[in-house]
Amino acid sequence: MTRDQIIAAYNAKLSRIQASRTYSDHAKKVMAAKAYTEAQGAMDKLRQQEVDAIEGRREALQRKMFGRDNVADAQTVIARRDANDRAAKLDNPRLAAEQLQTALREGDTTMAQAIAQRANEWGWSDVLGTYADTRPGFREAAEEYNSLPQTSGSDWSVHHSFAHVAPLPSILGNANMAQVLGYAEQSLDEPGSPLPVGGDAA
Repeated sequence: MTRDQIIAAYNAKLSRIQASRTYSDHAKKVMAAKAYTEAQGAMDKLRQQEVDAIEGRREALQRKMFGRDNVADAQTVIARRDANDRAAKLDNPRLAAEQLQTALREGDTTMAQAIAQRANEWGWSDVLGTYADTRPGFREAAEEYNSLPQTSGSDWSVHHSFAHVAPLPSILGNANMAQVLGYAEQSLDEPGSPLPVGGDAA
């Protein structure tokens, strides 16, 4: 379900609850609170799915740009780790450019990828541009990658979270969140109401 569908279903349920002549005021509050927790749970799930989709796309673009593969044999893992260690020691773009040219000339793709990632981290655009020239589709992937929102610690993440908050039921008046959740845990019976004939407290 989309956000609008979740809210529409939630509002429809609240309207049915408020219009009912079958339930007591207490029961209506409990049902409304339960409807809220159900709707908010669906919103939370939807929000996480959207975040996961963005992060999944980001990872796919990273692999396309820098050739990383989550599945690799032991030899490849060792070679990649060694290349990353050597690239991490590069502290200026001139040296990085020289080593990138060497890696490309020798066909050392793993080292070239490691240097390109280092250049990307440090903003060495000339070095990254040289690498991009050897990777078809790199610039398109980079453009899409940069267009994706930061899913945590950003204005987008704050707005995205607020966009997935269900409104509290008006039937609960000025109840705070703790009270709403408290209602959702109660039974439909009035608090302290007598047990039905033949019932017991067990």
